[in-house]
Order: sequence, then C-alpha cells, then structure tokens
Amino acid sequence: VYIPLFRNIQNRIVSIPGWSYNTSRDTTDYVFPHLNTSLIEPNTFDMENGVFLLIVVCSAAQNFYARQTIRETWGNSSEFNYPYFPRMHRNFHGKYLRANITRWRDFFHEDVPSQSSHGDNATEEVQPVRMKVIFLLGQTPNNETQSQIVSESDVYGDIVQESFLDSYNNLTLKSVMLLKWVSNNCVDRVRFVMKCDDDVFVNVPNLLHILLGGIVPVYNDTLSFYDLTNLMATRKRTAMVEPRRLLMGFLFCRAKPIADVTSKWYSPIYMYSGTTYPNYLSGTGYVMSTDVLSMLYNVSLKTPLFHLEDVFLTGICAHRVGLKPRHSPLFTYTVVKNLCAMRGMITQHPLSPDDIRRAYDFVTNTTIRCPPPDVHFNTKKVLGRSKFCK
Repeated sequence: VYIPLFRNIQNRIVSIPGWSYNTSRDTTDYVFPHLNTSLIEPNTFDMENGVFLLIVVCSAAQNFYARQTIRETWGNSSEFNYPYFPRMHRNFHGKYLRANITRWRDFFHEDVPSQSSHGDNATEEVQPVRMKVIFLLGQTPNNETQSQIVSESDVYGDIVQESFLDSYNNLTLKSVMLLKWVSNNCVDRVRFVMKCDDDVFVNVPNLLHILLGGIVPVYNDTLSFYDLTNLMATRKRTAMVEPRRLLMGFLFCRAKPIADVTSKWYSPIYMYSGTTYPNYLSGTGYVMSTDVLSMLYNVSLKTPLFHLEDVFLTGICAHRVGLKPRHSPLFTYTVVKNLCAMRGMITQHPLSPDDIRRAYDFVTNTTIRCPPPDVHFNTKKVLGRSKFCK
C-alpha cells in the first residue's frame, strides 16, 4: 500500500476534489462571459465620477463577522482614506517621497473639506480619494445563510454574489468572476483594482500613496521585509512612475508544484505538467491597473483552469500575455511581531477579525510614535535580501 501511495505523491497523479481528470477546465463553461451571472449586485455603486481604487474582497459566504469587521475598520473609505497617510507618518515629514497629487486630481473628492496633513501646524491640505470596497461571494447550499446574505446586501449594498459554489478549489472561478464583473460593469471608470481575502488587513492610505506615485516611509519594524532595491524612501526612481501594466504584490519566484496530496496547495500533474510555476503574486492581496485586469480576463477565458488562483491569474495568465508581476515588500503574508510594522505596510495576512480590529485601532492612533531605522543602520545588511526573480 505504501509504495503506490509514494509514487502517486511523487508523480502527482492523485486528483483533487471537484477537478478530476475528466472535468472540463474550459473557463467559459463556468464563467459564461456573455451572460449576467450575478445573483446579487451592489445597489450603492455610484461610479459616475470615476473611482481611483476599487478593492474587491473575496469572502466566504458564511463569513459575516469578517465582512462587518472590514466595513467598520480598513474598509470604511469615508474615514480610512488618503488624509490619514500624513497623519500616520507625521514624524516622518520630509523623509519620504510625496505623491503626485496633480496628476490624479480628478480622482479626489472636491465636495469633501480638505483635511490638514501634518497636524495643527500643517500647510498642506489633503482630500479623500474616490474609492470603493465591495465583497465577492459565491453560492451557498445553506438556505438560511443565503437569506442572511440577501439581508446583508439590502443593508449595505456592497455585495456581489456569483453563481458558482464557494469552495477552496473554486477560488480560481471566484477570481475570474471578479475580473468578469469589473469588466462588464465599471472597467472604464476605475483606475486600479485590488483583490484581497477577508482575513487581510489593508493599510489603505499607504496603498493609495503608492498608487499616487509616492513612497511609504521605512520603519524600524519593517526593515526585515525590505531589500536594498526598495529601501530608499525618498528616491523617485523607486516610485511607481507608469500606472499601466501594473500587477503588484508579494512575488513568489521559481516555486515548484507541491506533490504532497495532504497539502491544500497540492497540484496534480494533469492540471499543471511543468516543473516550475511562472513567477506569481500571493493571492492574499495584489493590485492591478485596469488595463491589466482586461488582459488577464481575456486570456483566462482561453487558458485551461488551474485551481490555485494566484498561480493561474498572476502567474500562468500573466506570463501568456507578457506581463511581469512586480514585487513589493509592503505586501506580506507573514504575521509581524510588532504592530508598528503595520504603519509601514500595505497588507498583513492572516488575521482574525479581532486582530484586524486591533491592527486598525493601532494604526489610526496617531498619538503612538513608531521609530524609524536606527541612525547607525547599515544598508549592507539588506544586500543579501534582493529578490532573485528575473
């Protein structure tokens, strides 16, 4: 019994639930690109004036508390918006590259009073950026859960529910449905789209600052995530200059398919026959420009489905259209030891809803000062951390 099992593991022969050898992997068999497959859509989605950033949170149907936590914390775009950026980093004033506000002025709220950016003595005024946060769900076989989702949507108007069964092995379908919904509803009125999971904390002001062409200041507690390429917080050459063909997150390089059938990342050879994946971004959170979203959606409809959504979309599909995912150390999927690290990062994963609340309370408490790198810090210490992706 042991020897065949060992061979199956080594040869990646064992199938995975829902995607047997004979199951169709034609994306169009599930996505139906020419049909409206949404069961629920947002009813408060005003896109008339354009949106700079749309964050789509992929959430399991039953995760009501996780969604409510996000609404009350980092997903509250009327509170946790760009004016919070200079407030969070007020003791770093002048030590980071500012955003190119002029370039993106059409995406700022003109009808909202400006907020002081550097405390009581500030001379710079910052307005909120137009952005939206919505949740993407699949179907649930539980009628009571479905009834609660309908009620939740009636109250908040921020849910997209698509017609596929929500499960881990269907996460690729969920992400392609995300691309489909944006493509069919608002791609021409949105500048950037972020995909993330509902167990992620997103430092929205930091993300906005990066997309606006600025650089987030480096904290002592974020040093371990940086390499020398992106350590210089005031150099324009490290900022995002061209907002097109952007696909950015935490980059995995030269990863190999996992042959252990007990792993949730197990990859059968009939679904992926290669020995190494194309470089891809962690699916916990990544951001793209909408030209990239359209490219990925179109090519995904012509590419055999692969059950690991981050590998499929940001690796396989991106590679097919000549896109190179961009690494940012500010996207992380490892738990930090000190909450001060949250001040200088974009994503933190995995976190429980209560941990997300704690992170939000800490980040928005501007009376807490988090230290910069020590004045004697030697940049040579990070030389060995440079990403080896080419």
